[in-house]
Amino acid sequence: MPDNDHGGGGHPVLSRSNSFEDEVLEAACRAVSAAEEAHRATQSGKLNQKEVSCLTANVLAESRAVLTALQASSKTRKRQSFAEFTTMLGEEMEQEVRDMVNEGIEYGERTLRKAKSLIEDHFNIDEAFRMLGPLHQDPNVARDVHDYFNLVALIPVVILNLTNWKMTYTSFAELFRGVISLPGLWTGHYFGLFWWTTFMYFVADLMFMIFLPHCVRSPGVIVKHHLVTLGYIFVPKLRPRYGWLMGACMIVEVNTWFLIARRSFNKKGDKPFMPGVSLTTSARLLLVSACFYVSWFVIRLGFYPYLLIQICLEWWRYSYEVGTYFNIILITPFMQIVFIFLNLKWTIDLLRSKLKGRGASKGL
Repeated sequence: MPDNDHGGGGHPVLSRSNSFEDEVLEAACRAVSAAEEAHRATQSGKLNQKEVSCLTANVLAESRAVLTALQASSKTRKRQSFAEFTTMLGEEMEQEVRDMVNEGIEYGERTLRKAKSLIEDHFNIDEAFRMLGPLHQDPNVARDVHDYFNLVALIPVVILNLTNWKMTYTSFAELFRGVISLPGLWTGHYFGLFWWTTFMYFVADLMFMIFLPHCVRSPGVIVKHHLVTLGYIFVPKLRPRYGWLMGACMIVEVNTWFLIARRSFNKKGDKPFMPGVSLTTSARLLLVSACFYVSWFVIRLGFYPYLLIQICLEWWRYSYEVGTYFNIILITPFMQIVFIFLNLKWTIDLLRSKLKGRGASKGL
């Protein structure tokens, strides 16, 4: 059946194409005729300079007409070809883009599901990030040695830290009333011993990460944390008057100890007061778990943000003393912000997994 939509059954693109070809053909014929006329005239030898110039000018004009027609035809064909190409492949390209977007979303979801969190080192987490209870520890000699090292090595670090503070009820009461500031509780009597003990602990723990990386599930995160901490503690080493800053930050190791103890003392992943778990074991697990949660929220979420305010104030005072804001204390607020960010991230992971797993398990 003929197609009458475009008048006379002709295809519009084809008609336009033929008209351009006719224009080019006519211009080429005129150019050839002009060139032949000029050639015959010059062969006769009867033309003067003015007549030759007129003939060559005519040849040039006709040749330019051919060039113009060819250029117009080329541009029109390119526009038509591009339009036809995009029209033909429009649906295919749209589907391809959709497929690529869907594949990107699926890849992102897989990446997020596989992303590691500190919480997964200590709790049983399913694919939906629900907490199912304490993590059952598979046999891992390197992990066990590393855990026992931390449980032993952190004790002198914590004790030496506490001996440098005024640990009395009166002192803490004055701090809460605003009579004295946090640095006012710091004595620094054993700061040198405390600093070197802390330094050797972090260096030794870094050696575990380097030579036995499978002793933890996320060695990269811990290595970065330890390197930042080592840089942090060199501030009071160079400025001993800020020993209180190191002591205040290192109080978090109390929570670290309970975090490791919670895992190390419960390798089977038992839940307190469940069938098969003795009363003594249940009480021990409950005590360690309670100390872990209390120290986590008090130190990481309460004390660390408060400490950031004290650090900023100390940097401001020190800047006034030295006459410049760009001084060695300037790095301490930024490092403290990094630690607060990590604490918030881990807390969000902890709460998210607990809330998701509330229906499956309510054990600490």
